[in-house]
Amino acid sequence: MKLILSIFPLLFITFSLQAQFICSNPSKMALDAKIKELNKLPVEGITNNEKLSLIGNTFLGQPYLEKTLEVGEKEQLVINFIGFDCTTYVESVLALTILYSDTSLESLRTINHYASILERIRYRDGVIDGYTSRLHYFTEWVRDNAKKGIIKDVTVEIGGTEYTKEINFMSTHLSSYKQLDNDKGAVEKIKCVEEEINKKKLSQIYINDIESIDSKIKSGDIISLVTKIKGLDVTHVGIAVREADGKIHLMHDSQSKGKVVITDKPLYEWLKNSKINTGITVARIN
Repeated sequence: MKLILSIFPLLFITFSLQAQFICSNPSKMALDAKIKELNKLPVEGITNNEKLSLIGNTFLGQPYLEKTLEVGEKEQLVINFIGFDCTTYVESVLALTILYSDTSLESLRTINHYASILERIRYRDGVIDGYTSRLHYFTEWVRDNAKKGIIKDVTVEIGGTEYTKEINFMSTHLSSYKQLDNDKGAVEKIKCVEEEINKKKLSQIYINDIESIDSKIKSGDIISLVTKIKGLDVTHVGIAVREADGKIHLMHDSQSKGKVVITDKPLYEWLKNSKINTGITVARIN
């Protein structure tokens, strides 16, 4: 049985009363504790960007943990609140922001409702249909969630530039993806995904231009780091936050730091000597 709930003008959420997901007892306890913590925060009367930034900040210090979604042979919705990688951190914060979109609906702040939102964010068209239905490329993640009405890509709008690059990293590095190795059907599906991505130009704000458009980035914007790596679109994602120096910094789950942190330098300065990144993309919650 499914109920269609319009929880606020942002989007319609499909909420399954029998949502299927994997969540360990420690993760469930951590999620329950997070909801209780957020219930005490001043989330009323602020913008969705401000809410996303506020919620993201509550994760500072949470440990970095990679490959948390690679559980079992069958693709299932994984909820892990013990540790995050950069993408699952952003997805979790976005899902919680939507969960708190209407502060009058406190009764809906349950793990089942959270799971339904997370599934909608993480999977193409909001539906799990095997490993290839997960939005692996962040470019497609942004486009798909924009199509759902959850976010908007504002990269070009605030000063970015379109460019062309062939995206094919997954299909050309099969040994890095155990779910694709020796599965010709899955490989063909990923190739179709890559073909769809390549039908449209990509966009980025080049590193040298970030400082000049800093004022156009908002706290709570979702930032991805565009890469030089052949066949790949981005290597890292995080959340923009404007710090006491008046400049945008990046709040992200850092592999090198081993936890969620905020960069000690403004984003443009932090990136200026990068050897693998060329710029950023900016997406904004609706």
